[in-house]
Amino acid sequence: MSAVSAVLQDPSAGTATQQLQPKALADDGAARACPPWLIAPGASLEIPRLDRVALHHVSFGSDSAAARFATILLEIGIASPADWKQSDNEPTKFLLRAFDRFIRSHGESAIDGAFEVSVTLSTDPHEWCEAEDEPDGSQMFLYVESASCGFVNLGPALALFEKEHRRLAATFARLFLSGIGSCFRIYDDRDAEEHLSYLEDNYDPQEDAEALAALPDREKILPACMKQKPLGRRALRAMLPRIAPRSRVARLLRATLELARVSNRVHLPEIPEPIRELFCDCNPPVPVLLAIFELGDAVEACFDDERQSMLEATPEPWPLIPFDGTNVESTRRAFDCLGGALGILAAARRVLDLIPGWEPIARNRENGS
Repeated sequence: MSAVSAVLQDPSAGTATQQLQPKALADDGAARACPPWLIAPGASLEIPRLDRVALHHVSFGSDSAAARFATILLEIGIASPADWKQSDNEPTKFLLRAFDRFIRSHGESAIDGAFEVSVTLSTDPHEWCEAEDEPDGSQMFLYVESASCGFVNLGPALALFEKEHRRLAATFARLFLSGIGSCFRIYDDRDAEEHLSYLEDNYDPQEDAEALAALPDREKILPACMKQKPLGRRALRAMLPRIAPRSRVARLLRATLELARVSNRVHLPEIPEPIRELFCDCNPPVPVLLAIFELGDAVEACFDDERQSMLEATPEPWPLIPFDGTNVESTRRAFDCLGGALGILAAARRVLDLIPGWEPIARNRENGS
């Protein structure tokens, strides 16, 4: 499959260890040689994707349990009766076919060009969290994992907005970043601030004086336009009709407001405390996007430093959606939530397409990448 992979996870089967492997830079398409951990034309963080390994299927304990979950997917319209004949009368193949179609119908092709994520349906919250009891489908999970970090330089778009109104650049950026950040981890100025604070608190002023002096200037994390107070929604909507409707600024604003609308409709369910405790020793999720304001700025410098430890421990999957696979309404809510989360990524792609200088991920389909 492409970047959005549908998997019925087998908790007893291990997967390949994920390691950072810089990919060779292409000769064209980028204004500069992009850092090798970023998804950008000519570079990406190369991690084995689920479409490159054999798919493992979850054991529900019995075919009857799998069949019961299949009937629920039929009832809520995710599975189709035609899938049964095409699945060799095997319940798990039937479930995989239905799940695969659900992912495709929720923006897979658009997401594939901007983000490197996989989607998993499992009876466990992660591949290493194997339950002691034989699963019966009453505790199930949908979760998303980012295999590498996408990249966008917001600087050119901010310059366009600043020409239109001094507060419009910050308004756009905060709407865009908070829209994606409502369901996914992004790396932006707030992460850079947190990273600098951590380093400052842990460096010894005398022994680490040289390292402290080399830290990025906290005052330069944000450009001047981003220090303006963002406009409220009402003021923004009142301003939009006064902007030339076919201008890039107007199209960017409309796409960003649509992203905000989509994200506001998605409400992730609360994770039960016993499940949360399973991830206490995990690293934070790999960000789906690094957003900088200028090439080589403080945000990029902090990410460059922090990325080196992002995979030292297993990253936490996010979003993680628990549900009862024996209950119709619980299953419906879970898939509605997943569909909404994928809708956020698809809406974010529409914004990215309008940002000057941004280019989609170049994938070689023949080589399965």
